[in-house]
Parts: sequence; structure tokens; C-alpha cells
Amino acid sequence: MNEKKMKLIEAGMKLIAEKGYFNTSIQEIANEAGVSKGSFYIYFPSKEDFLTTAFLDFHRHITLEMKQAKSNGKTPKESFANQITVLIDYIYKHKDYIMMYFRENISIGQDMDNQICNLKIENFNWMKENLRDIYGNQIDVMIIDAVIQVEGLIHGYLKWLVIDDITIDKYRAGMFIVRRLDDLIKGMLENQEEPLVKASEIPSDYHNATEHERFKQPFLAALRKLESKVAELPLSRAKESQLYQVIQAIQNEADSNEPQTVVIQGLLAHFTGYPELNEEVKQIATVFDVELL
Repeated sequence: MNEKKMKLIEAGMKLIAEKGYFNTSIQEIANEAGVSKGSFYIYFPSKEDFLTTAFLDFHRHITLEMKQAKSNGKTPKESFANQITVLIDYIYKHKDYIMMYFRENISIGQDMDNQICNLKIENFNWMKENLRDIYGNQIDVMIIDAVIQVEGLIHGYLKWLVIDDITIDKYRAGMFIVRRLDDLIKGMLENQEEPLVKASEIPSDYHNATEHERFKQPFLAALRKLESKVAELPLSRAKESQLYQVIQAIQNEADSNEPQTVVIQGLLAHFTGYPELNEEVKQIATVFDVELL
């Protein structure tokens, strides 16, 4: 991400955590970041767009840290425990920012709603993947109940940590929660329990979680790279701002329930004439199976 944009996000979230979303002005965010108010609008059309971008940046950072933690585990249980530890540590460090959402009950439109929906699907897929790594195919019949239970375990502790301000030993937390999960799963399997929630009973979006993830990750990687490269081009402020708005429009279209390929195709045409951007533009076109104009 562009360094100036990162400074704005860091400065803005610091102020919003301290003063609240509605009591923090764009001018104050710009002043805290050491840039002009006009620079804010180059990267963010509005304060609402700023908060959505900050939310995505928060999620992107924690996802990268958890992937690294997973690879450091010697066994599937240890890998899952490592990821839970990273999650608890990250949430604890940023709990003022998270409390801001609870405290002010912020609702900033369809884009954020789409992002939260995507996050729920990714969270489901993350838990399901770890459970299958640990227990193999034997968990399949109980997979939805298992996801619900591990979600309850983790979220219960996070709620107490964020809202009630308790302190958790993060180095013990991961394995402690995994051992409790192990007790639950082994009990269900040994007793040959019938599932309370069957896979056929959950929303259809969750059935497509793996497919959704395969689609989303390469697309987001290409889009973020495109965004980074635009910041390095010798463009006028107006042109740079226009291209950033096009990138956001592509993101919004991709997040819709039924992205229109003709819309994506038209948006990508804005990058014609910039050979430095060809690779990322082609990658996005490939994801949506569209021909470049």
C-alpha cells in the first residue's frame, strides 16, 4: 500500500479510537498524518470509504499473520493453536479500534455489509479447513456443529477480552482452546452423535466457501498490486484519484452478489495506455474471464 495512504489509515484509526468516528473530522485525520486535506481525498472519496478501507486493511494484516502462524506449526493442532494465539494477540492490541464499532453502532452502507459477509464466509472456511486438517474426513458429518462450537469458544473469549477488558495469557490460550475443542469433538465422535445442523441447512453462500476463497485471493492480490503501482506512476493528482476510484469500483463490483463481467471489462479499460499495469490488469481479467478492450 502507498506509504501516504498507510499513514492516513494509521493516523485516522488512532484518532477515531480516541475520539469516536463522528467526532473525528477529515481535516484532523490529515493533520495527524502530516498531509493536506486534499491528499486524503486522493485516496478516500469520503470518511465512510476511509473506514471501509481501514477495515479491509485490518483484516488483511491479521490474515497474513495467521497464515504465517499456521505454517510454523509442527502438527495441525499446533498450527491451529498458533493461529488462535495470533488472533487473540492482534485483537487485544487493537481492541480500542474494535470497541469503536460497538460503541458507535456505525453503519456505512452496502460496501461494508458486503465486506462483513465475505469475512463471515472466510471465517467459516478457515475454521472448517483447520478442523479437517486435525480430524480428517471423520469430522465431515459433524463439520457444521464443530465449526459452531469452535466459533463459540473463540468468540466467547474475545468478547470478554474486548468488552470486559480481561487479560488472557496469549501463549497458553491457543493450545488451551484447542484442547477444549478436542474434548468436544472426541465426545461427539465417540458417542456417534447425530448433527444438530446439517450442511444442507446452512445458507448456500457457505457451501461455496472454498470456491469463493479461490476466486477472492488472486483477485485481491492483483488489485492491491495494481493500487500500489498506480501510486508509483507520474500522474496528475486528478488522474491518480480517478484511477483509485476505478479500483474501488472494481472492488465493489466484485463484492456484489452477481458481478457483471461487462462492467469489469469497462472499468479495466481505464488502465489502457499504462504498460506498467498490464500484468495486474490481465490477472484481474483472467479471474473474471473477460477480454480486454
